[in-house]
Amino acid sequence: MLMQSEIAGMGRRVLATVLDFVILMVALSVITRNMPVSHQGIWWAIVFAISVVYSATFGVLMGQTPGKMLLGLRVIDAHGRGLDYVQMFRRAALKWSPIFALFMAMALLTPEELYPRPADGEVVDTVEVEAEQVLAYSAVMVVGTVGWLVLIHFARRHPDGQGLHDRAAETYVIKTG
Repeated sequence: MLMQSEIAGMGRRVLATVLDFVILMVALSVITRNMPVSHQGIWWAIVFAISVVYSATFGVLMGQTPGKMLLGLRVIDAHGRGLDYVQMFRRAALKWSPIFALFMAMALLTPEELYPRPADGEVVDTVEVEAEQVLAYSAVMVVGTVGWLVLIHFARRHPDGQGLHDRAAETYVIKTG
C-alpha cells in the first residue's frame, strides 16, 4: 500500500484528464481540419481510438501523459513492475470509455440535418430542433454526469484513490513533485 502523501488527489487527476482531452482535440482539429466526416458517431469512435493509443503509448514510454506531466503525476504498476502495453491499453480504454460513450450517444441522437454542409460562401443561420431531441440530449447528459460522479465517488472512497480503470489495470497514480 502506498503512503497517503504519494497518492495523487482526485482534482489533479481530473484536471490532467481534461488537459489531455484538450491537447488531443487541438491536435486533431489541426490535423483533420478539412477532412469530411460522414457521421459524428464515426468521428467520436475514431477520436476514442486515438485517445486510447495516446494514453497507452505515453503511459508505457514515459509513465505519464502530457497532462499528467504538467500536473506532476505518474502512473505506476501496483506490483513494482514496468508498465506494459496490455495493461496500459486496458487502463486507457476503461478511462476514456465513459467520456466517449457520452459523446457517441449524443452524436447518434443528432440527425444528419443538424450538420448542414453549406455551399461555398453560403451561411446557415438557423436549424430547427424538436422538443424530443432536446429531451433525449438532456437525458444523455444527466446520465453521463451521474455516471462520472459515481466513478469519482468510487475512486475517492478507495483507500489508495484508485479509479475503476486503475484497479482493472493494477496501477496507481502518484505525485511526482
